[in-house]
Formats: sequence, C-alpha cells, structure tokens
Amino acid sequence: MLKKLWCGLLFGVLAACAVSPDKPMALKRVSFSSLPGWQQDDFEQVWPALKRSCEKPQKTWEKFCAGFNRLDGQSSKEIRRYLEKELTPYQVYSYGKKEGTFTGYYEASLKGSLQKSEVYSVPIYGVPSDFVMLDTREVCLPGGDKGTLYGRLKDGKFSTPYLTRAQINETQMAAPVLLWVDSSVDAFILHIQGSGRVETPDGVVHLGYAGNNGHPFLGIGSIMKAEGLLEGGKSSMPYIRKWLKENPKKAEQLMAQNPRYIFFRILPQSDGPLGSAGVPLTPERSLAVDTTYIPLNTPVFLNTKTPDGDKIQKLVVAQDTGNAIKGAIRGDFFWGFGENAFQMAGRMKSDGEYFLLWPKDQPLPTDNP
Repeated sequence: MLKKLWCGLLFGVLAACAVSPDKPMALKRVSFSSLPGWQQDDFEQVWPALKRSCEKPQKTWEKFCAGFNRLDGQSSKEIRRYLEKELTPYQVYSYGKKEGTFTGYYEASLKGSLQKSEVYSVPIYGVPSDFVMLDTREVCLPGGDKGTLYGRLKDGKFSTPYLTRAQINETQMAAPVLLWVDSSVDAFILHIQGSGRVETPDGVVHLGYAGNNGHPFLGIGSIMKAEGLLEGGKSSMPYIRKWLKENPKKAEQLMAQNPRYIFFRILPQSDGPLGSAGVPLTPERSLAVDTTYIPLNTPVFLNTKTPDGDKIQKLVVAQDTGNAIKGAIRGDFFWGFGENAFQMAGRMKSDGEYFLLWPKDQPLPTDNP
C-alpha cells in the first residue's frame, strides 16, 4: 500500500513538471544553479548590453532597470547577485523539446570612399527617389487590398514591381550614392547582412537598412548549389565568399540571380550596428530572436557551441530580429565585426538551449506550464 502511494505521488510530481508537447512555446521555472556556466560568466561583459536596453525600458522592465542603472562600476559578482534577486529563470521549450538551432551573424566590414575612383567603384545606394512602397490596406476597399506593393513612379503613374537586382546593376538608378566600395562581393554580403561599417580615408561610416525593392530573397548558397558549384560540406559563407572572389565573372552572374536589393542609410556614429530594439548591438552579448516568442530587450542565458566546438555559456540580450530567425528556440548570435567575426558567424550552426530571465513581479510573456 505504501509503495503504491509513493509511486502515485512520484507520478504526480513528474506530471506536474512535464512540459506540453503541443505548445509552440512553454516555459518551465528552474533555479539559477541549473543554468550551465552561470557561476562562471563574466557579468561585467554583459553590462553594456543590459545598460543599453535599460535606457528606455518598457513598463515590464522599469523596476528592474531602475535598480540596474545604479550598478554602474560594480563587480561581476554584484551584478550577478542583483540579477538573481530580481529575475527568475525559465527553460524555454518548443513542442516539448528544449533544444533548437543557433546561428551567427556579424557586422559587415568593407573598404570604401566617399568619392568614386578606379579602386572604389561599387555604389552603395540610398532609397531611390522614384521608389514607392504602397500599403493597399490604406487605399483599397476591404477585401480588395493586396498587402504591401513595391514599385516606382513612371510617367506620373505607379508601376510595379520595382527593379530587380539585375536591372539595377544594368541601369542608372535614381538614387543617391552614399559611398563607393572596392568589392561587389563584399557589397553583396552587406546586402545579406542588412547593415555594416565602411572604413574610408575620412573615417568609419556606419550603414543601416533603409528598405528593399520588394522582390523575394534567394540565398547565394542555394543558387550555387543549383548550379553544382558547392561540394558537400562546403556551403559556409567564408567558403562562398572565397569562391566568388576567385571567380569574379561567374560571381556577377550568380549574385544577379538574387532579385532582392537593399537600400541603406548612414547612421550616426555609434559603438555598433543598431538592432531591432533600437540600441547598438554588443559583440557576443546580443542575440537576434523571434519576437513572436521572446520579447525584445529580454535577458536570455544561452547554452550552445561555437563552430569550433567551444562552449558558449553566457548571458545575452534579445536586441535584434532576422527574416530567417523563426521559432521559439531559434537565435542568431552577434559576433561583432572583422574577419574573425565573419569566420565564426559564417560557419556557425549549433544545437543549443536557452533560458529566459523575467522580472519576478511581472506576468510571463506566455503561460507557464
């Protein structure tokens, strides 16, 4: 009888701890001691990222940020102690599983000039003067709209679609040239990243996303695979960049097959590129997430690996988004800028998990199982 009672109690405890396999996202409360590497993390390194997210806190984070802002100059131990006092960690699950995929991205770094020359001849465009983005929901009757249309003004009329990448390459576009760079391959990668920095003789110019031509994105890896140009296991961005630069004529043909084209704007000088949260990103401490599940500016403790197999166990902040970042356990780890960041980001595709850290006095962004 006692054995049956014990088994029944044990089953009840396990059932209470189980995570629903039917939910796209579920949160399970855990202890800080269960976070792998929590005690070893250097919280002084994550201070800038958290500080930036606390500059204009949303209501959920007002109380936390008020106390956090008083920790300036404190040790890693003191910062960790405050986090443990104010926040509760939750393991993130998706359909009953706690592992997802983590990739990497970086800030593209190019060489350029404000003046065109024989060396610097590839234009980086701002938004064209004839470019029109039309939200048909605002101008059409209910049921007659087609979402957002991208086109241009031609002879006083709205013409759609806008020019493709190949057409832009072949014509003189009615757009301001922000600056000129020395490599069409690096410019193409800048378009993939959506933002970057250009080192010029007059200083560093930071570029941010300003819009696109409305055409679908077609990955260069998919294009090269379709033409049989990528061998098995050689599909990382570092390998692709090397191949494109070694085969410039073919590279131009391949890159033109991606119809999506990005327009840029010059950003104020800052410590890093601006993420979707509107604050500069911090190398190795900012993460792009799917905001359907993880709200921007949320601290997340990450447990994954670098492309070389080294552990990444550190606190990061959800400060960005990305078109390919979809799912409750899906993240893009920001590596910073420079060649090492490019090599790490271009090769990273790791399994991993993360833990959402949430204020103790605030309702969770999703139902807790």
